[in-house]
Amino acid sequence: MTAGALVLCEAASATGLGHLVRSLALVAELVRRGEPVQVALREDAVPDAADRVRAAGAEPVTGSWEDLADAVAGRPGRARSVVVDSYRTDHVFLRSLHRSCRTSGSTLLVMEDTGRLDPPADVVLNSSAALPPPRYGAPLVLRGPRFALLRPEFARLREEALATVSLLPEVPAEVLVVFGGSDVAGRAGLAAQAAAAAFPRARVRVVTSRPPRDLPANVEVLGPRARIWEDFQRADLVVTAAGSTVFELCCLARPAAALAVADNQVPNYDALVSAGQMIGLGRSPEAPVEELISNLRGATTGRGALRAIAAAASTVTDGLGAARVAEALTGARAVDDRR
Repeated sequence: MTAGALVLCEAASATGLGHLVRSLALVAELVRRGEPVQVALREDAVPDAADRVRAAGAEPVTGSWEDLADAVAGRPGRARSVVVDSYRTDHVFLRSLHRSCRTSGSTLLVMEDTGRLDPPADVVLNSSAALPPPRYGAPLVLRGPRFALLRPEFARLREEALATVSLLPEVPAEVLVVFGGSDVAGRAGLAAQAAAAAFPRARVRVVTSRPPRDLPANVEVLGPRARIWEDFQRADLVVTAAGSTVFELCCLARPAAALAVADNQVPNYDALVSAGQMIGLGRSPEAPVEELISNLRGATTGRGALRAIAAAASTVTDGLGAARVAEALTGARAVDDRR
């Protein structure tokens, strides 16, 4: 690869697939703009990760991230942009990578949505809705949900979805439960039980590979969903984790009830719940089923509650974040080229 981008992103069951999904949204946008892209996967990536990378138009590569970074970012002309999306990289690695990028003239973008780190980088991307915004030392900071990296299907379906907000019922008749591609915290089954108890007349559909044995009769178990946005559109309420999925739901103006299943999700959870843009189910993955049931019922008893949540959620992001980030990368490279 003589130009383009190198993307280092997590894709393991243990880390969740949110990193891979959002990184591939950026990858697809870069490819659309004519950029050749390589995506570096760790050895513990899920079996279909490489296929997902190819489907986005990029080339998957495996091996030590340190070796790949040295080979691709450390040589002039090898990669114009390097993107890192990982919670398993440390400051030492990022500082070394940033130094290599400066040597080669590459622009380093680091995704950081915890608000606790100040990574060495040319561009920092934090799409969290959390306030107050964290301070970073990078020359360019892309902050807020308008930069959330969503797959292109969400922006394309947005206008159609906005038109359905007024049709949402007082009590959900269709509930979808989805906790990401790997459900690291193992909460999908429990959340489905809670949804079935809170809305006994609803049809509850849960996306999970490990359902509990005692699911109620009104719960249907679904396998992996290649076109999850279609399931979102059909749902009156989506029960999910407070990760990147909530931005997809906001783009489609779908009411979401979310549980924070990881520490890094808590700031975003707090911001969206306090703004009335999402139903809060709890700030810990250990929330008992009784608490989930109570929160689901309590948030949907007011007249027009689902419609109000959907309308508020729709203001969070328009689904065009990947295009904005790709444009910012191009601009940052132009600045570097003039040095």
